[in-house]
Amino acid sequence: MINSAKLSAGLRGSFIREVLLPLAAILLLTLAGAGTGLFLSTSISNQKAQAQQQRMIEASFAQSLAEHQRQLHSLSRWTPLLTHLEAAQPDPRWLDDNVGRWLYEMFGHQLIMVLDEARRPVQAWRNGALLTDPARDAGVQAILASALLRAAAQQEAADLARVDGRVAALAIGAIRRDAQAAPRFMLVSLKYLDDGYLAALAERSQLKGLRFSDPGAPPVAPARFMLTSQTDGDVGYINWDPARPGAEMLRAIGPSTGVAVLVVTLLCLYMVRRLWTSSFNLSQSMLKLGASEAQALHLAFHDVLTGLPNRALVEDRLTQALALATRHEQRVALMLIDLDRFKNINDTYGHHAGDELIIAVAHRLAGLMRACDTVGRIGGDEFLVVMPEVDHIGQVEALAQRILDALSQPFPLFGGEVWSGASIGLVLAPKDGVDRQELVRKADIALYEAKSSGRGKYRQFERVMDESIRTRQSIAADLRAALQNFKGLAVWYQPLMDIDGKNMVGVEALLRWDHPTRGAIPPGDFIAIAEETGLIIPLGEWVLREACLTQQRFPALMVAVNVSPVQFRATGFVARMIDIMRECGGDPQRIELEITEGVLIEDEHEARAIIIALRDAGFRIALDDFGTGYSSLNYLSTFPVDKIKIDRSFTQSLGVAENSVAIIESVVKLGHAMGLTVTAEGVETAGQMSALADAGCNQLQGYLFSKAVPLERLGDWMR
Repeated sequence: MINSAKLSAGLRGSFIREVLLPLAAILLLTLAGAGTGLFLSTSISNQKAQAQQQRMIEASFAQSLAEHQRQLHSLSRWTPLLTHLEAAQPDPRWLDDNVGRWLYEMFGHQLIMVLDEARRPVQAWRNGALLTDPARDAGVQAILASALLRAAAQQEAADLARVDGRVAALAIGAIRRDAQAAPRFMLVSLKYLDDGYLAALAERSQLKGLRFSDPGAPPVAPARFMLTSQTDGDVGYINWDPARPGAEMLRAIGPSTGVAVLVVTLLCLYMVRRLWTSSFNLSQSMLKLGASEAQALHLAFHDVLTGLPNRALVEDRLTQALALATRHEQRVALMLIDLDRFKNINDTYGHHAGDELIIAVAHRLAGLMRACDTVGRIGGDEFLVVMPEVDHIGQVEALAQRILDALSQPFPLFGGEVWSGASIGLVLAPKDGVDRQELVRKADIALYEAKSSGRGKYRQFERVMDESIRTRQSIAADLRAALQNFKGLAVWYQPLMDIDGKNMVGVEALLRWDHPTRGAIPPGDFIAIAEETGLIIPLGEWVLREACLTQQRFPALMVAVNVSPVQFRATGFVARMIDIMRECGGDPQRIELEITEGVLIEDEHEARAIIIALRDAGFRIALDDFGTGYSSLNYLSTFPVDKIKIDRSFTQSLGVAENSVAIIESVVKLGHAMGLTVTAEGVETAGQMSALADAGCNQLQGYLFSKAVPLERLGDWMR
């Protein structure tokens, strides 16, 4: 027993000495080595990150000064500016609009002045407002006495400088006709290194807590470096809260390192070293990835043109806002904004002007947002606003109205002004759903309703809108299928009578659609859908073909065909009309094309050229729904039409509204004075017919004589 106990004790001692103690030593050494490596890696990573961040700040300052100089350069090389300055009496309002106020509102320049050859202020502005007495302004005097201005001579310069006790970015531009000529005037501006300037710089360099402190002041942040001016020397410190990727790496790989050490104790030293080497290599890869990721982060989540968040970042913030709203029972609003006349501006002034307009719109939108709101550009002329922490719908409606008011104001563009305006579709979560994609879809539906109801408005999503959209999409798909063989489509004809109501002088071709399941669909329901989808073009051409065939069958009749505004504005419209007449035969002088005032409003010059080309081809032109547009009388003198058709609303008002007879008589006299045929639509009673005859109308059309009838009944009706 004693020997066994001694042997057992010896074995335990030997096990402790030869196994446990070496293993413990190995573990301690391994842990110590791992801890030392992690500590060094963390410190080195943090130091490298801080150095890189300092380089990013320096690069951002250099880029900001270069941008500042380019902004002045765009004016100093602008010939109209030199022309105005060389005038005997420069126009102060012109300089105010195009120099002082423009640099302040467009780029945030806080103090601007124009100097003559003697370095005397010609005109100066502070925060966009004209200084009536620059000599009394301390900032102006400080700039005039600055070393940078003295050193600039005839060259342009941009640097940091102390002005009136504050540090500012100061830029000087030479105003001259060409690079070889001596400058006649100097353009000088500055931006103070205030909170706004540093906030923009922080966003550009993706840093936090960017602050400025004077030389000799104690540090106000964990990291700082001295800003140096070429003329004023050290001007102050830039302080910031540095990112610490090493600490983040330590939190990420610390547990895996502990597990690796435990596995090493159970397996072998070789595997420990292999696993540790693998872990170390992984940490180095993560450090390199983190460094490159910081540089690409801004480009990955921001729009290049405007600097606003792009679609990816806006959708991510919307997802976060919806998650927080669900957790804390809050509401989130989503607004989809689309500019109303952007395409016209882009086509008229060019894509560069369109880009400048988008930048200006982004600037105005950003200025309307709360700190917790997000506005981003998601493509083209569309913007998306995420509005979390909504207490009531009134907040959302108030912001939407402010946006409409702001975007309806003129935008300065290339020395002139343009008007755009916008339409907004808005949804509210969780009322309209909590799924991100579903909310964007519903906001798009509400935006469509806003544009359909006249533009320049906002509309909140309602369930009936979704049902209406689905119905319209279904009808559009069925109409597209019907166009394959024109099954269910037919052209009916409504008679056009002389003033006695006894003789038919023409017919109007009207499209009808007998849907296989929905039955007869009113034209008012499917014509608008056809216009939106572009199907109105093949539909209109088919109706014209049918009308030509009908005109050949009844040579004495005048056949009127309605022309959609979409069809009228389509490329090659006149050529297609002429080709169809040649293919189908018929007399173009017996074909009357009815157009509405809507086709004349957008581009009067182009519309007039099209109408003249159609009349040269032999077609007659009638102005339909006369009296319902914005400037009907003006159109009669501008556009060469053959007939005006008085809208049915005037006919229906006979005997009901005061002065209705006088209005119709005035229109008839005006039409006759210009040699036009006058037709009244919507005649339903003998009294209306008598009143229109007394007023002097030439032709009548309405249910009093006949509704539209199929082609096969037209011959019987005539007999």
